[in-house]
Amino acid sequence: MKDVSALHRLLLVPGELNLPAVSRFLTEALDADGSIVFLIDQNENELNVGAVHPAAHGLEKQLKIPVGYGVTGLVASKGHAVTLVDDSPRNKVHRALLGLRPDQTVSRMCAPAHGTASRIVGVISVHRRGSTSFTEDDLKRAQVYADLIGLRLFAEGLLGDVEEHQAQRNRLIEQASSAQEAERRRIAGDLHDGVTQARASLAFHLSAADVGLAATGPAERRIGDAQVQISAARRLATLAYDETRAAIRGLHSLILEDLGLVSALESLTQVSPQLDIEFRTDLDEISDVPDHCAAVLFRIAQEGINNVVKHAEAGHAVLSLRRAGDAVVLAITDDGVGFDLASARAQRSVDALGEHFGLSSVAERCALIGASLRIDSVAGRGTAVIVELPL
Repeated sequence: MKDVSALHRLLLVPGELNLPAVSRFLTEALDADGSIVFLIDQNENELNVGAVHPAAHGLEKQLKIPVGYGVTGLVASKGHAVTLVDDSPRNKVHRALLGLRPDQTVSRMCAPAHGTASRIVGVISVHRRGSTSFTEDDLKRAQVYADLIGLRLFAEGLLGDVEEHQAQRNRLIEQASSAQEAERRRIAGDLHDGVTQARASLAFHLSAADVGLAATGPAERRIGDAQVQISAARRLATLAYDETRAAIRGLHSLILEDLGLVSALESLTQVSPQLDIEFRTDLDEISDVPDHCAAVLFRIAQEGINNVVKHAEAGHAVLSLRRAGDAVVLAITDDGVGFDLASARAQRSVDALGEHFGLSSVAERCALIGASLRIDSVAGRGTAVIVELPL
């Protein structure tokens, strides 16, 4: 029990686990010549060396063992501790970590480190040079140590996940704020370029009509001049009205609220007369898409069509919505100029790619609702933007 208390003290130290100290503890507690603590990289499905005792001076970074391969990999895969006598590993780096000369053998003991009953987070491996084997009691003690270490590593991983999720949440909040500011700037620009200028011109024409009516001269000529100014003012009033409606439509879709996502998407085919847009769906309506997700999908479609108009030089586009298992798939495809996606990715990051081709806000909106974004494009043959939202 004394050695378990020593291990507890190592494992309860705040901050990142001191793996070299853990490896040294295992070597001493199990009366071994050395030990290696392997950690499982879940993404790569392989074992990396977390620490080795005695120290290997950088060699540990060179050893990677696929889960399921070799003795250590099988322990990580199957979850059963093993002992070996007169073993002779073939990997040169592994032999160097064990301190073996070409003619030497080693006795080894490997135990899985469980984070939970069903999840293995690492493997501890202790060794004795030659034929000095490990006993069944050694194996039981090693498994106790391994599971205590595994729980600590698992808790450390959970903390890392929480911190990553918090960082991701902060990034999404930042992106949402940036998207809102960009939307406000766009609406302010639309109002300034359209409504404000139309109202200024409207005031000018009405003032000219007023001056004309008050001037001296034949009544017929004065009335005629005033009518010309009033007709111009009427056209500008209509323009200001249309611009205001467009700005309001940009802020909020009444069709989405009243008739649902399918009808709202279909209405987008009428907003860009310079582009032939076809809407395809096999759905009457989608009732299980949350309202906030439906609103984001509508904005993504709106932005996607704007991008086609601005960047694609396309004559025809297709907006589609369909179900695919437990997901909703929204797609915007066009027959425009397209681009070489592989070359573009090689030349710039994904974020820069989205910014360059007007897709950054689409990517940000996808991130906000947990949807995946795929961009397929071939130079001269158009582009497809595909958004998949798991339900």
